[in-house]
Parts: sequence; structure tokens; C-alpha cells
Amino acid sequence: MDSQPTSKALHYRINTNISQLLQRFENIMATATVESTSHTSTAVETYQLDVESTALVRAAEDILSLTRTMKEAWLFGKLNTLGEDESDVKRREELERDADAIQKAIEEGGLLKPAK
Repeated sequence: MDSQPTSKALHYRINTNISQLLQRFENIMATATVESTSHTSTAVETYQLDVESTALVRAAEDILSLTRTMKEAWLFGKLNTLGEDESDVKRREELERDADAIQKAIEEGGLLKPAK
């Protein structure tokens, strides 16, 4: 797990997988509704159904792989699930400045003077 995918890459992969699932399912339904009595066309339709169902399974497996990758990233702290907007960044920076000021004051002995 050396490199973690970016959120943009994850969104692209999700969208690609969803479109693949939908497209393959539509192709299966379109092939299944064709009414033909010819042995040749039946053989072609059977082959198409096999190809489309294999691709459908592959897309579903890729989604499962994606969810596993996202779970691992979340568990190991490399997935930012909440995100930070501009106000969160400002708030965090102010808290860090306040913490630094308090630490500096404590180290200089200005706040906690020993009782006499």
C-alpha cells in the first residue's frame, strides 16, 4: 500500500464502474429480448450474453476491490472522510496558534506560578 489514490481518482473509478455495470446490464437485457429462431443468431446471442455477463462480473469485482481499498485507507488513516473547508482550516490554525501561545506562556512561567 505504498501510494494512496486521490479522491479524484476514486470518484473517477466509482463512476467508471457504475457506468460499466449499467451498460453491461443494458446490453444483457437488449440481447435477451431479441426473438430469433435461427441457430446462428442464437449462438451469437449466447456468446454475447457470455461476454457481457463476464464483463458485468468483472465490474462488480472491481467495485468490491475499490471498497476494500477505501476501507484499508480509512482504517489506516489515509482517507480523509470528513474533509476540511476554509472555515475548518482557519479554526484549526487558530487553535494551533492558541495552543502554541499557551505552551510558550507556561514555559516562561507567566501563568502557573508556584503557590507560597
